[in-house]
Amino acid sequence: MTSKKNLFSHIICFALAVVLVYLLGYPQRRDRILLTYFSLIFLARFPFFRIFFGISFVIAAFYAPIAYYYGPPNVAVISALFETDIDEIKEFFSQLPIYFFLITFLLVSVFILIFIKMPFPHVKNRLLIIFALLLLCYKPTKSVIKSIPSETNHSMVELALNKVKYPFFEFYKALYASGKIYFTEKQAQLEQIQKQNTIPIISVKPSHKNYIIIIGESVRKDYMNAYGFNYDNTPFASQNANIVWDGLISPASNTQSSVPHLISQSIFSDNKTVNAQLNNNIVSIANEAGFETYWLSNQGKLGEIEITVPRIAAYAKSSFYTKKGEYNGKSSHGKFDTLLLPELDRILSDKHPKPRLIVMHLMGSHSKFCRRLEYDIQFELNHENISCYVSSIKETDDLIKSTIDILKKYNEDYSVVYFADHGLAHFNQHQDLRHNWEYQNSYEVPFIFFDSKSISQQKIQKKISGFQFVYLLSKWMGITLDVSHDYMQNELIDIPHQTKIKVKDWKNELYPYEKLKNDPNPYSNESKK
Repeated sequence: MTSKKNLFSHIICFALAVVLVYLLGYPQRRDRILLTYFSLIFLARFPFFRIFFGISFVIAAFYAPIAYYYGPPNVAVISALFETDIDEIKEFFSQLPIYFFLITFLLVSVFILIFIKMPFPHVKNRLLIIFALLLLCYKPTKSVIKSIPSETNHSMVELALNKVKYPFFEFYKALYASGKIYFTEKQAQLEQIQKQNTIPIISVKPSHKNYIIIIGESVRKDYMNAYGFNYDNTPFASQNANIVWDGLISPASNTQSSVPHLISQSIFSDNKTVNAQLNNNIVSIANEAGFETYWLSNQGKLGEIEITVPRIAAYAKSSFYTKKGEYNGKSSHGKFDTLLLPELDRILSDKHPKPRLIVMHLMGSHSKFCRRLEYDIQFELNHENISCYVSSIKETDDLIKSTIDILKKYNEDYSVVYFADHGLAHFNQHQDLRHNWEYQNSYEVPFIFFDSKSISQQKIQKKISGFQFVYLLSKWMGITLDVSHDYMQNELIDIPHQTKIKVKDWKNELYPYEKLKNDPNPYSNESKK
């Protein structure tokens, strides 16, 4: 009887090991599973470790929905946790199938029962203990030995710790490291916003009265007809754009990391890290250049928790938010991007001698896609979420048309640029789209110009990085900065194709774009319905 109970407890420990790795979002590996199993059979019988393991498994059960979508703890997850209000948290959980909650409740109940009631094995086999220790040390030791002949920016201890494939250690270490990066960067940003632009301006020669930057949300270019998508969801851009640029690579795959780099100067401290110099942003540059500056946002501004983008928006001489004191959630239902248009009309009706920069930050194609639609679904694809996504892009195209119609109404020349902050990757057997830094398509975004002084259309196919994009935007506005960069030294169409482009991953480190996986659009050749 005793041996059967002992065998049963070993089976339970092994099953717990397999489940834990999955719940925390790590890839299933033999060493992760075995190390978890060994720690349970060696240590769980002691009260301190029983409590530690019990609490950790309950935390893993609650973390599982986040891991399912976004993987182990990373800067993107920590940023979302601290820069999201209660309404958006509710919205995130409202996207989850009901069985997620049932499974979580069941797991929590089972874990509590196991760690309170189950007798864990008493293992004293020295050979087994030695094997477990060797397994724990193998990867770290191997990484240290391999790094000895080469130069590295990391200490041997750091290299070894990074190779420990023990889920409990990996999870809590990732939480700490991601939190440290987030709060360090946030503190640096808070210090930056006390300053004004520090990039010297050589000359200011705007060729238009009105410059409008439209920042879209979560749009990958291969879902736009202007870039070859089979559904005609960008009729205005396809026919009226003056430049359709195919090749802009966003700096990051989530808004809070990508937008600051797209519209602010990027400071590279080494070949692995980069930070946005928030005071050197397109709005502060325009202010110093003598422009009137405006920020119109349907993304919202949190009350007590100021997210990164509103810190940049605060540089504008005038700002307008459709949502006061919130980002997105139940209170924002029914507040669509078109609410920005009356404010745009009001601004343009005020005749002003200075040139204007107006930034319009859209909700666009933010998940949940169907909730973004002001009107009915316009394109029927195989899945509702994809149908809504494609239709949301059509509504953004309509908004761009309305923006230009308002500009034309006042007979003032203009130049409008539209780009998205980041793309998305397919999920759930191509039935949905989610943030995912591991795919090139999460960084491949539209980049389109509309100009009152040009009637022809050019299509440019050159890959360019979203880092230092603020130089390109400054040049477009006729502002010459004292910087040496292709974006400043060349006219738009003469900017050379770039190679070895890097992007930000979810560890806040630079990663080669070319090494990312590809996520083809399965609907690109689907027949129209």
